[in-house]
Amino acid sequence: MIKMISYLSILLCGLTLLTGGCSLISPVPSESRQQGVYRLPETGDTLLNRHAPIFLIEDNQRHYNRIGTPSVRVSESGKKDIYVDTDRASIYSMTQEFETSTGRYTNLIYRVHFPLTPLPHLTAGKNVGLLIYITLNSQNEEILITTLHTCGCFLAFIPTTTLPERSWPTGWQKTGQIVYGEELASLIESQNSRQRLIIKLRSETHRVMNIKYANTTAYGNITSQPMHMEPMSALAKLPAENNQSVSFFATEGIRKGIVKGSRKPLEMLFMGWLAMDPFIGEDKALGPPDETGVKLYTSLKFWARNNSNIWFFPRFLQYWGWDL
Repeated sequence: MIKMISYLSILLCGLTLLTGGCSLISPVPSESRQQGVYRLPETGDTLLNRHAPIFLIEDNQRHYNRIGTPSVRVSESGKKDIYVDTDRASIYSMTQEFETSTGRYTNLIYRVHFPLTPLPHLTAGKNVGLLIYITLNSQNEEILITTLHTCGCFLAFIPTTTLPERSWPTGWQKTGQIVYGEELASLIESQNSRQRLIIKLRSETHRVMNIKYANTTAYGNITSQPMHMEPMSALAKLPAENNQSVSFFATEGIRKGIVKGSRKPLEMLFMGWLAMDPFIGEDKALGPPDETGVKLYTSLKFWARNNSNIWFFPRFLQYWGWDL
């Protein structure tokens, strides 16, 4: 294993630890890579349907870059194996309302999963996922986009021009941001009625590498894969044989709330000591910790696990400097 990590990677790991990230591998040029588009069919008039993002993914011919559906298969020995089936794509969603001193807001929360992140990436592991939060104001206008992996890594915020500057963190720049090696916008023009949020993902790591609004007909020259929307709760009841169901997450023991099959040996080796968490980097359930068994924290500071837990969104925003 040590031979797979270059001296440069070790240096980058040290720098990453100091800044709170969890990626060793630098982005590579994306020109000429085959791309795939995943979108929800234009049906339904719920908020979740109307605002569902479109995903544009590099190297989509590779199975690990395809959005899939968490599924169950039974081995010859009778063991139930949890995996992500890329023959069909699912996007899991839920709404979350919250209130602050400035008003009432709604989070539209979307979750997708991939079969794996391959070695030698620090985040290598199976059944990896991505969360997209789209925060609406009381007029149902998109004001803030929050993205992170379902392990809590690679957190990024992008406000829209509808969000007043008074809500931005102190010192927030309009000219762009670097999120653990990825160059992202730090402000995007507000959506119009003909546009959808387009989220471009990097090959292998599934890192968010671009976010913008575009007309719903954008990328019509690229083969489009339909996604089927499911409630977030469906992840706890994956269909199995004999009309039974199996949870995507461990339901008991010290791994309760962690995605089954999610092991991140390199992250544990290089970063577990810093976060004081042997399960660092492993993908988790989203929800109240007393129910899920885990905290989806977004800071490596072990004393900030409660304040940086994205489930408690107003407190989470305050921790990261946002004043909605």
